[in-house]
Amino acid sequence: MSHIYYSAARGGFFHAANHATLPDDAVRIPRLRYRQLMEAQAQGRQIVANDRGRPVLAAIVAPSLEQLRAQATAAVNREAARRIKAVATLERQTNDNALIAQAALAAANGALTPAATGAPAPAALADALARRTAIDAIRATSNRIAALIAQMPAANLTDFDATAERLWVEG
Repeated sequence: MSHIYYSAARGGFFHAANHATLPDDAVRIPRLRYRQLMEAQAQGRQIVANDRGRPVLAAIVAPSLEQLRAQATAAVNREAARRIKAVATLERQTNDNALIAQAALAAANGALTPAATGAPAPAALADALARRTAIDAIRATSNRIAALIAQMPAANLTDFDATAERLWVEG
């Protein structure tokens, strides 16, 4: 049975059987203590080094209001990115942007206006514009949610669910 070591400098455990070399500051930890630390960590506690470099459990510190807001905002940004990718992949967005830009340049030169050509805009352009409109709506909603988060008290942010459909409804 291999021994378990803790390194304060690396903030982690090392199993002698899995690591040919150990950090210079590694201290041997009894298996029972290792199991206790792991169980406490699984329940949300944090393992830190004491002044002798041995692992101990730190008191649970509640995140600050700014940390909660940053976490909620990051979650909203991830959800917005997921929703945007559901509308169009990054490649599709790039192609749509190119098509929209080409159409804008042609329109500036009068080539795509119905009066100049007598033909409506191509269907591909209409599809690209529809996707762009949907993506812009997601971004606007994401910005609206982020503004709400900036005003929320901590109690509203501790269990914040960025995927909640009610957040993504217009208005």
